[in-house]
Amino acid sequence: MTKQWKARLKLMAMITIGSLFFAVGINAFVIPHKLVGGGISGIALILYYTTGIPLGTLNLVLNLPVFYCAYRWLGRRHVKITLFGTAVISWIINETAFLANYNMTHDPLVGAIIGGVLCGVGLGIVYKSGGNTGGLDPIAMIIRKYYGLQMGSISFAINIVILTVASAIVGVEAAAITLVNLYISAMVTNKVVVGFSQRKAVFIISAKPYAITDLIIHHLGRGATILNGEGAYTHQSRQVILVVVGLMQLSKLKEAIREEDPMAFLLITDAAEVIGRGFTMRPNELPPEVIRAMFKSEQDKDQALERAKEQDGLTQTLTDGATTTTEQTKVDTTKEVPAGAPHKEEK
Repeated sequence: MTKQWKARLKLMAMITIGSLFFAVGINAFVIPHKLVGGGISGIALILYYTTGIPLGTLNLVLNLPVFYCAYRWLGRRHVKITLFGTAVISWIINETAFLANYNMTHDPLVGAIIGGVLCGVGLGIVYKSGGNTGGLDPIAMIIRKYYGLQMGSISFAINIVILTVASAIVGVEAAAITLVNLYISAMVTNKVVVGFSQRKAVFIISAKPYAITDLIIHHLGRGATILNGEGAYTHQSRQVILVVVGLMQLSKLKEAIREEDPMAFLLITDAAEVIGRGFTMRPNELPPEVIRAMFKSEQDKDQALERAKEQDGLTQTLTDGATTTTEQTKVDTTKEVPAGAPHKEEK
């Protein structure tokens, strides 16, 4: 079996699993309390309450115009995925319709919460695998493709408009509880797609960039990037350190920087998604030179301390108002230093 067919079978399996979660959330927790839902499924629910036609059948019929949008802006492959996802979720919804006869929750708000979680998990599984289940999914994917917005947030915004119209039919109370369901579903969808492990991107401006990068590498086991910057007011060249850490490592990083350089400037921001070495690649996939750099010998540690001492001397000289550095802190920049070689002071 080729890799292409394995990928297709995996995609189909993930769409089926996600559709099952979504169908259980709708039939077991949304329909018993006469909640609406969002998107085309919300319109299908309104028609289901008024006509009694099976919800899955209505969902399939209402999705026919969406197929053209998927073909027009997402390509033929996405049309096939949309057709498969819509057919599967419509079939599973009809097959699990018996769950609506079991009154699993007596409180509509509880039903909205549990249903939102299940629907969010289901849609998140489908989105993360690269599929969709029809409805507003292709529209959300088109917006994400051209504007880079998150899928759950796009669906939530569109659903608000549809829900406003639906409230005139099903009532304000049902619409308000449905709003809770949609919000939870959107948040859970984003978490499943992006991941539950939060990452933080930290920008560090310090007079001791090399000493801090050594701390990051040796004490946190993370890599770092040094960027060249310039102060807008002083026009002095500064080095900015960029590092991405997990939420549990953030406090250790701040404490280590505070001890090394209390005057360091930190900018901490959320990283929506991190892809690459150290996060989505296993350690044994790292190049040997990177592994050697992260686990240096005692000699390398001594060299790092020497660089830190040089920075201390340079900082003190600048503080005293000197315009030139001493001979001990000068570094020969005319000679090209091979990668991995230690810095040598000019004699």
